[in-house]
Amino acid sequence: MWRAQKDPEQSTHSLPIAATAMLAGHGILAVVTVLLLLPSARPLEDSTCDPSTTFAPNSTYQANLNLLAAALPGNASSAPAGFAALSAGTASRAYAMALCRGDASASSCAACVAVAFRAAGQSCPNNTGVTMYEDDCVLRFANRQFLDFLKADQWQAGELSIQTRTADGSVPTVAVAWFRAAATSILTAVSAASSNSTAGASDGKKQYFVTGEVDFDPRIYALAQCVPVLTPEQCSSCLGQLLVQIKVQLSTKPPWISSRVEWCDLRYNVRPFYQGQAMLQLQAPPAPSSGTPETGAEKKKSSAVGISVGIVCSLVLISILLALAFIRFRRINKATEHDNPFKKISRAQCVIYDLPALEEATENFSQRNKLGEGGFGAVYKGILPDGQEIAVKKLLGTAGHGLDQLHNEVLMLAELQHKNLVRLHGFYSHRDDTLLVYEYIKNGSLDNFLSALANLS
Repeated sequence: MWRAQKDPEQSTHSLPIAATAMLAGHGILAVVTVLLLLPSARPLEDSTCDPSTTFAPNSTYQANLNLLAAALPGNASSAPAGFAALSAGTASRAYAMALCRGDASASSCAACVAVAFRAAGQSCPNNTGVTMYEDDCVLRFANRQFLDFLKADQWQAGELSIQTRTADGSVPTVAVAWFRAAATSILTAVSAASSNSTAGASDGKKQYFVTGEVDFDPRIYALAQCVPVLTPEQCSSCLGQLLVQIKVQLSTKPPWISSRVEWCDLRYNVRPFYQGQAMLQLQAPPAPSSGTPETGAEKKKSSAVGISVGIVCSLVLISILLALAFIRFRRINKATEHDNPFKKISRAQCVIYDLPALEEATENFSQRNKLGEGGFGAVYKGILPDGQEIAVKKLLGTAGHGLDQLHNEVLMLAELQHKNLVRLHGFYSHRDDTLLVYEYIKNGSLDNFLSALANLS
C-alpha cells in the first residue's frame, strides 16, 4: 500500500536537457533494468491521442520525451502515493505525469509507466499529446503545461473527456434493480471516502485511494482514486462525473465497469482486482419484495426502458448534428438572412450563433476582452447588438473533438439544474471552430463564473 503523498512541489520537477548526465547514476540504471525485464507490449486498456500536433522523429521534442520516459517510472514508483510530474527541455518543452494505482508495488508501478510510454508510441505515433490508461497506472504527456487545468479558476469538471469500458455479458439470475442498487451503494461510498481520504497516510497528508466491497451475491468489489494534487472538492466533482457515466451503464448489469480520466479512477468488478483487504465493507441492500430473479414481464420492462433511453439520446445527438449541417449549408450558399443571425432550437432552448456576430461582439476575440483560459479553451466577454452581455468560450482541438465537448456540455446542462449553474445561451460550430455562448454575470468574477460551471456535479 502506498504511503502518504508528498507535497506537490516534492513530486513535480523540471528536467532540462542539460541534466541528462545526472541520470547516469544508479537511478537511470534501475530504470534501464526495468525496461529490459519488461515483456513485449501487451494490448492497452485504453488510450487517447491528441491528433492536433505531431513531432518529427529525432526532433528536440522527442529527445525531451525520451528523458521523461527514462526518469518518470522511477520517480512515480518512489513517490509515497505513486504520483509524479516532470518536464524536460527549454525549446520544445515536454511535460508528463504518471499515477499508479494505490495498491501497486513499486516495481509494478515503474514497469506500468515504462510500458505506457512504449505503448504510446505504438498507439499514437508522433503525437505530442497522449493519455494512456493501463490497469495499474495512467500516463499523460503533452507539449504544454496541462496541470494548469487544476487551478481553482480553470477547473471545469464538465469538460472532462471520460473513458468508460464495460465487460461483455451480464450477471446471471440477479434482478437488475437489486444489482444496480448494490453496485451504486459501494461506488458512492468509495467515491465519498476517497475525496476525504487520508487512509494509509502516516503524516496526515492526502491519499485519495479507497477500496471497498459489498456483501452481495455475487460479491461486488470497487475502487476509487484521485490524483493527489487535486483539492477534495476537485476529487469529489471528478469522481461524481465518473459515477454518472457508470450509472448509465448499470442498467445492463455487466460484471464490471471502469470509468476513468487522467485525474481520477472509479471502477467495480464481481471478482477481486486490487491487493489487500477492502477498506470499506457494506451490507447488501434489501432484496426486492419477491426475492426472485426477474420475471419475463420485468425483463421486458427493463428492455423497453433501455431502448427508450437509447432512442432519446440518439435523437438529441442527431438534432445537434442536423443543426450544424444546416448552418454549414447556409454558409456555403451565402444566404442573405442578416436580419436574424441565429435560429433557436426549441427542444434544447439553445441558440445557434453566426461567427461574424460573435466576432463583432468580442471585437474579434481581442485580448482586452479575454476573461481567462482553461485546459480546453479561452473565455471572452462580448456584447451583442441588442446590448446583451455574453461570455464566449472558444474551444481548442479539431472539429470532432470540439463536437464531443459541445455534445457533452449541452447534455450535462440540459440534464442538471443547479442554483449556481451558469446558463448556456447557445453555440457555434463549423469545421475547426467550436464556440459556446454563456450568460455573463454582472458584478461577478471569473472565479465565480468558472466555479459555477465546475459545480455541475
